[in-house]
Amino acid sequence: MPPLPFPKSSTPGVRPGEGEGRYVNCEAVEEGGRSYVRRAAGLARLVATGKAGIRGLLDVNGVLYVVWTGSVTTVTGTTVATLTGSIPGSDGVTLARNNNVTSGVSTPDIVAVREGGGAYVLTATTVSAYPDADLPATVNSVTFLEGFFLFSIRDGRVFASELNSTDINALSFATAEARSDGLRRIIVRGNISYAMGGTTIEPWKNIGASPFPLQRSPTVMQVGLLTTMAVAGFEDSWNAPTYFVSADKRVMALGGYEIAPVSTPDVERFLSASTASTVEITAFVWKGRSRIAVSSDIGTWLFDVEAQAWCERVSTGATRWRAKFSTYSGDQWVFGDALSGDLLGMSDTLTENGAVLGGLIQSGPLKDFPARVAARLSADCTQAQITIYVSWSHDGGKSWSTELPRSLAEADKWPVSVSNLGLSTQAGLIVRFRWEGAADFSFLGAAASRIDARAA
Repeated sequence: MPPLPFPKSSTPGVRPGEGEGRYVNCEAVEEGGRSYVRRAAGLARLVATGKAGIRGLLDVNGVLYVVWTGSVTTVTGTTVATLTGSIPGSDGVTLARNNNVTSGVSTPDIVAVREGGGAYVLTATTVSAYPDADLPATVNSVTFLEGFFLFSIRDGRVFASELNSTDINALSFATAEARSDGLRRIIVRGNISYAMGGTTIEPWKNIGASPFPLQRSPTVMQVGLLTTMAVAGFEDSWNAPTYFVSADKRVMALGGYEIAPVSTPDVERFLSASTASTVEITAFVWKGRSRIAVSSDIGTWLFDVEAQAWCERVSTGATRWRAKFSTYSGDQWVFGDALSGDLLGMSDTLTENGAVLGGLIQSGPLKDFPARVAARLSADCTQAQITIYVSWSHDGGKSWSTELPRSLAEADKWPVSVSNLGLSTQAGLIVRFRWEGAADFSFLGAAASRIDARAA
């Protein structure tokens, strides 16, 4: 009775998930020498804002500043206030704050920059254009390093503000000029700022120079960023590497002055099929495990940093996972909702903002099963009040059988079984298990056994 080749959370010497099947809204777990598959966590509504079109968010001293299409809000607890003014467009927005203090009280300046160009200042009540005309109107991202706002521009320049101020010295800029690839984003991790262009990344450090405080490292990384919002993992309370989608459509881990790919062929095919301008990364931590979500107009892939394992994530009513952008606030990671104006948090309740959270497990092809042989299926799951739907393919996934429902109500006594999968072929056997509903269960494995041999 050969076991079906399901993915593993990690395999020494093998890139995780490579040619081993699919997990959608579930993940492989290895605990105490045992391997099984469990359902992914849900999403719960934290606050209903009444807005739509999440574009970016940032926690500032316990207050969330959230940019939507057509409006900007603050969220304090469950209290939502709409600021006067807005940020034009529907593109992504980066936000940063400084360490400004007035009369011993923290009064940070808050800056927001459109992916398509343009800087704005946010207060508790208003949105206004950036107050210093020495900052070009074409800046496309903002970050903060050791007292300075840093801004990137597509022409390759990086501007720095005055210390804990929005004031800009017209001469306080430098150019990332290792290549003529412009800049798509500037981020900060630790004490290093990374100027990210289309084909290179240049690290810069604060040396206290004037009028521009940074100095470029001699190290130039020969990999570029795909698009402005396709990088995450530099936020407060994040202790894993930074991750970004490179211009050649791979997912890369960035730490210090080193870059390494972490994407599998499946993830890279997904990125190649995606519209580049829609690719984005969201970082978060759930139950002590760091994760990134790489999303686009055609789906979402989730990376478990500790397990070095990928799975797919999708929400009902969408082609992708509905969690979009994140910030750490209070004691949890907070997301915008791509399908509403709500703010969401991870949840053990296996629904997403009240919607059904289905899932799918698909084996890789069982190629060593002899052709022209009838087979039966046996699968072990934990007991739950839920129905799973079993289907299979004999032609490599080109076509599938009709789904057969199987209850898990007595799965602790009897395995899930299909008495006859039909005749095998030279393409092998692939089996799929699909479900909908909020009941929790674990998938422990499956195997196919031969019934009899048939003449060729």
